[in-house]
Amino acid sequence: MMTRIRRLAVIGAVTSFQLAFGQIDPAPTPYAAVSNEGSHDISLLSQTGVLLYTLRLPSRPRGIAFSRDGRRIFVALSDDRPNFEASGDGIAEVDLQGRRIVRRISAGSDPETFAITPDERTIFSSNEDAGTASATDLRTGKVSATLVVGIEPEGVAASPDGRWVYVTAETSNSVSMIDARTKRVVANVLVDARPRGVAFTPNGRIALVSAEIGGTLSIIDVRSHSLSDAVTLQQGRGKPVGIAVSPDSRFAFVANGATHSVSVVDLVARKEIATIPVGKRPWGIAMSRDGRSLYTANGGSDDISIVDVASRRVRSTIKVGAKPWGIALARREN
Repeated sequence: MMTRIRRLAVIGAVTSFQLAFGQIDPAPTPYAAVSNEGSHDISLLSQTGVLLYTLRLPSRPRGIAFSRDGRRIFVALSDDRPNFEASGDGIAEVDLQGRRIVRRISAGSDPETFAITPDERTIFSSNEDAGTASATDLRTGKVSATLVVGIEPEGVAASPDGRWVYVTAETSNSVSMIDARTKRVVANVLVDARPRGVAFTPNGRIALVSAEIGGTLSIIDVRSHSLSDAVTLQQGRGKPVGIAVSPDSRFAFVANGATHSVSVVDLVARKEIATIPVGKRPWGIAMSRDGRSLYTANGGSDDISIVDVASRRVRSTIKVGAKPWGIALARREN
């Protein structure tokens, strides 16, 4: 009869063989994904901030998002070779179990950021060089509508109910409001100089827009599609970009690329109440579903910061690829 020690030795040998030849995956399912535009890859991390693995990409990645089930990642790719005919542009759909791109989705030219509607039927992308937003049918992977928005569109966000999509435009200092059902622009609103990020509160009542040059966070009433207020951040010095919102819709967290910090904004009082130092030049930012952790992608220090929201302090710093741009979290909690 095989002894217990020998049985364990055999199990260990089989396991080592399976790991070596990729028959089983020892790593937990990724919780965070970081697009590294400098190294043309994605860093996949666990919820505790352990770097699990890196996926190489064929061109420059920026906007990034998980599928609802957390099994796939969508990432906007732009070909950054000079005078090249944009053959690398599109949105890559990455299967995390197979660790490979399974589909290239059309998204117009030079897609920078995008939003997936809650029903996962449509992706709306900003086409910076064309001054348009593209609506792509996720079932076919083909563009179903191209909409004229502001000049040099940047940020894109879909409302929690899937009714609206907002697109910022940095040169025209505007936000275009799109009816997601009819795929038509229904309104345009002027905001402060060089709007970049946009986010809806979880309750869907307001949308928030960061103005990189204006140094403010604009508050837009979704019901009327009108500007209701603007909060000055870091005395206008911060050059804000990414926005995350607490699950209770009470606080906004804004990444300040110039001051290497995150502004905490009380959306009821409508004022900046705190500043959290993070890594260098944070742009991408994401909030965990439970509201306890905040993640920033720091393009100047090639790392991410994980912030404990309660104490407003960085809990850990993790090195990733070169020039991390965007960060996305899976909707589940491990």
